[in-house]
Formats: sequence, C-alpha cells, structure tokens
Amino acid sequence: MLPRTEEVMGGQGNWDKVPWRKSRRSGSEDQGGNCVAVAASASYAAIRDTNDPCRATIVLPKSALRGVLDEIKNGVFDLR
Repeated sequence: MLPRTEEVMGGQGNWDKVPWRKSRRSGSEDQGGNCVAVAASASYAAIRDTNDPCRATIVLPKSALRGVLDEIKNGVFDLR
C-alpha cells in the first residue's frame, strides 16, 4: 500500500512546496508538451502530467521510480 501524501511530506498534505522537474526535451506547452514532471522528497517520488498538474499525482517509493520510468519509456502504459 502506498503512503498517504501527508505521511510522505511530513504533514504538509501536498506536493506544492516541492520543486518539480521535467525534461528540457519535452517541448513547450504550445507544441503539445507531452511530458510528465517529477518531484522527490527524502524517500518518495511523485509524477504528474505537465499539461494538467491538478489531476492525480502518482506517489511511489524512490526505489521504484527507475522501474516505472523504464516502463513508461517502453510504452507499457500506452493506450492501444
């Protein structure tokens, strides 16, 4: 079971105070900007859609982030 955001962020309850990063190669928003942004706390990472950052944020242990990113790059989650 994944932790609640409050547990991850030490009671802050959201990821708004954490810096988000995205690839420089993702393009600008007016060019489609199909990209995700990533943020990290001490033990967890969060992933969100840069086009709609208010939607759900995926929170997972940092140790699992590499595997998830590899699966995203390999199209495992692509809608077919």
